Amino acid sequence: MRVIELLDHFNTLNGIWFSEGASATAARSAETRLEVVAGRVEALDARHRLTTAFQPIVDARSGAIRGHEALLRPWRNSLSSATRSAQRGGAKADWQFVSPEDFLASSDDGLDIVRLDRLCRTLHSLNFSLHQPPVSGDLFLNVHPHHLLSVSGEHGAFFESVLRRCGLAPERVVIEILESSVDDLPRLEVALANYRRRGFRIAIDDFGRRHSNFDRLWQLQPDIVKLDRSLIVAASENPRVRRIVPRLVDIIHELDATTVFEGIETAAQLSLAIDAGADALQGYLLARPAPDCRHERLDLARLRATPALSPRALVATAAGAI
Repeated sequence: MRVIELLDHFNTLNGIWFSEGASATAARSAETRLEVVAGRVEALDARHRLTTAFQPIVDARSGAIRGHEALLRPWRNSLSSATRSAQRGGAKADWQFVSPEDFLASSDDGLDIVRLDRLCRTLHSLNFSLHQPPVSGDLFLNVHPHHLLSVSGEHGAFFESVLRRCGLAPERVVIEILESSVDDLPRLEVALANYRRRGFRIAIDDFGRRHSNFDRLWQLQPDIVKLDRSLIVAASENPRVRRIVPRLVDIIHELDATTVFEGIETAAQLSLAIDAGADALQGYLLARPAPDCRHERLDLARLRATPALSPRALVATAAGAI
C-alpha cells in the first residue's frame, strides 16, 4: 500500500485512537491527523506536533543492531488558542519542544491516555515500517501503564490490526512495560497474557528503579529485562554493586529472559555491562536517538577504548541526544 493511501486510511477512520468508552466530543476535540513532513510521518493537531526518534539496541557480543526503541518527540504550539483562532491557520505555528513526560502528564483521564498511547504507537510503527532503506530487527514500543488499566477486553487487538496494516507482524514488536508503575498485578498479568497470545514479546523496562522486585519478574515471566541506567551508574561507583550485577544477570537468564543494559554513556560503563554478561546494550555512547534507524554494526572494542568524557562534555552529549 502506498504511503498516501496508508495515511488516508488512518485519517479517515473516525475515532480510531479511542477506546470504547470515549465520548464523541472527546474524539472531535482531538482533530489529530497523520502527515508526511520531510520524509517522516508526523501526528499533528492545533496544539501539538508529534515525531519519532529511534535509538538502536546493540548486541553486546557482535555489535550488530538487534532492534530499535521508538521514542516520542512532542512539540507544542506556543501560540494561544485565541491567536490560533484569529489567524485561522494563516500563520505558521511556533513549535517548542516539550519533554515526553510533560506531554503525557497533560492527559486528564484514562481515556485520553488510551488515545495518546494508541496514536504514538501507530506513529512509531508507520515510521519504522516506511523507513528507507528497510529496517531489520525488532521494534521496541512503550505502553503507558494507565493504558493497561483503562482498556477492557483483549489487549493488543487494536494494535495488531494497526501493525498488519503497516505490514509488520506482532512477532517483530517488543512491548515495554514499566511494571513498577502498575499496582494492580492481576490486571497487568491479564494484559501481558493477551499481548503474548497475539505474538508480541514483553520487556520489563527500567528494572532496578524504584520498587522493582524479583517476585514480579517470576510472576510476569518477561522475554526481556531492561536494566535501569541507575544500576550501571552505581556499579561504576561502588565495588559491591559491581560484584552483584553479574549475579543479577545470571538470575534473569535463569528466567529464560535476556538483558538489555540501558543508559550506557561511558566506555567504563560499556565494559562493566559486557563483563557482567549483558545480552544487549543501549545508550548515548552507542548511538543517540535520531529520526533515522541505524544499520551498521558497531565496533564495541573501539568504543571500550574511548577516552572518558568530562562531566561537562557528558552534559553536552545528553543535551544533544534530544
